Amino acid sequence: MFDLLPSVVSDLIAGLAASGIVAGGAVFARRVARGTAQRFANWLGWPAVATAFFGVPLLLTLIDERWVQAAIVLGVQLTVTAPIMLLRFGPEGLHLSLPGVIQPLVRFIRAYPWRTLTTVFLLITIVLLALNLRPDGLKGRVVFVVALDDTELLVLRDILDQLEPELGAEVFLMNIDPSRLVARLDSMVAAAAGEEEEANPVKWDLVAVDNNKLGLLAAKELVQELPAEELVNLYPASLMISLRPLRAFEGTFYFVPFRPNVKIAFYNEAKLAEEGLEPPQSWDDLLETAKNGGRVAIQGHPGPAAAVTLFEFVRAAGGDPLTLDDDGSREAIRFLKELAPYIPGSRTVQFDTANELLIDDQVYLVDNWTFAIKVVVEDFGKEEIKANSGWSGPEQESHVLGGDVLAVPKGAPNADLAVRLIELLVSKENQKAMRDKLTWMPVRLDAYDGVDPRLDPYFEAVRNAFARAEIRPTIPQWPLVEDCLNGAFQALIVEGGDIGSLAEWSSILKEISSIQYVGHRVEEGDSFESVASRYDTTPDVLAEVNRTTTQASLADGQILLVLPELQETCSDVPSST
Repeated sequence: MFDLLPSVVSDLIAGLAASGIVAGGAVFARRVARGTAQRFANWLGWPAVATAFFGVPLLLTLIDERWVQAAIVLGVQLTVTAPIMLLRFGPEGLHLSLPGVIQPLVRFIRAYPWRTLTTVFLLITIVLLALNLRPDGLKGRVVFVVALDDTELLVLRDILDQLEPELGAEVFLMNIDPSRLVARLDSMVAAAAGEEEEANPVKWDLVAVDNNKLGLLAAKELVQELPAEELVNLYPASLMISLRPLRAFEGTFYFVPFRPNVKIAFYNEAKLAEEGLEPPQSWDDLLETAKNGGRVAIQGHPGPAAAVTLFEFVRAAGGDPLTLDDDGSREAIRFLKELAPYIPGSRTVQFDTANELLIDDQVYLVDNWTFAIKVVVEDFGKEEIKANSGWSGPEQESHVLGGDVLAVPKGAPNADLAVRLIELLVSKENQKAMRDKLTWMPVRLDAYDGVDPRLDPYFEAVRNAFARAEIRPTIPQWPLVEDCLNGAFQALIVEGGDIGSLAEWSSILKEISSIQYVGHRVEEGDSFESVASRYDTTPDVLAEVNRTTTQASLADGQILLVLPELQETCSDVPSST
């Protein structure tokens, strides 16, 4: 409900502003008009003000079919105006009984019958107008859920407006906190499982979700299989090879790559040159650059940022991030511990702060995701900031393939339209539009031609990184693995823990990644405690696997992911310091 608050407040303000303008116009008309015109202006004054006050919010909400917001706004308006009505037309003293409320209304209608009818007529006209103000030929609506910043949201809205006629439907763009997406979708799909056929609690038709949640969404049966007859249209022949593993989970096609992302190295060419330095090509170069005034940073902010960083360094040394129990993993940890004293600010660096540090010349070299091209180079004009694909480790240059994929929620009310929208979004024309207007990387190779020459070196760096990128394992327990990678990074690199403690993180990681998950369908009477007991795990671990809490309610038919016999996760490992 709190998600609706900003739009409700905005609609109320629009009504107040409109009524204020109309009231001002009525006062002006009464002063300048004469004779019949003056009497008419005086007679029409308050009906016009009331119509503006109630009608403008109704128009705004009903056009977009925001029924709940319309009801809330109307309720607030009536709550505000009711005391005024009671004071003006009610008996002496306020009576909150039903007759006490109706009596003033009857008196008002008797006192101003024609003005009341005029107001009602105008409001009915506005309601009918709102219900019919739909673009020609558009039948139905697709609710498209994304997680974007405000600027990206506005630009994507403009792109969607352009493709709506071809889709033949409106696209309602809903922006949500990505950390809440799985839980909200889980609750809707679970509610749908317990409803009669005519009811459908699932309100979303299409979601854009970070590809690190693919296994979780598919294993919990929160997304539906894409129609086989449409796969040839959903997966163009020019789809980048590195993106193709993102399409399926356990052999079933659920996902369509939408907005690929990868980290590349951004560096201040002029500042490095002043220090007699060049962009590093290897780990040894990176260490020397950090030691000799290069102002180097890597992404070590607690959470996904640090987890991705450790993943990339481990893979660059030939290690396995799912276990951290090999020579490559230990070599990566040792190198990062050696580098750590020369990159002290890295513990706060993630996607947004990395841009700020580059813009303010606080660092001369940092790795970041591709949207830094738009923010740093385009928006802030820092053309001295250049980019390459990054540095290589002892075995290879490694990059995590990030970004969003598209999926249709299970039980989506407009699944056919959602699939058609996916086809349009991954078309060459629209991938180019998003490239040019949002600086998003296209999913298809044939959409990279015609890049702004000024940005072509950055796109070249991105293409080189994509060629060396790999997806994170699409196992349902990946979020737990990510927690372990982050925990190990914070304990061993940031806090300076002894490398011998790596064995503890490795032990839990190996257990998590080796257990075959079970999808438990919730039945009546199930609780976190009972399900955990059945599979010899703990309620806290069960909740953590499903990215929720033990206080969350369970619904019949809901899928709980279970890692049998798992008794602890990396959140149980104490700090090293």
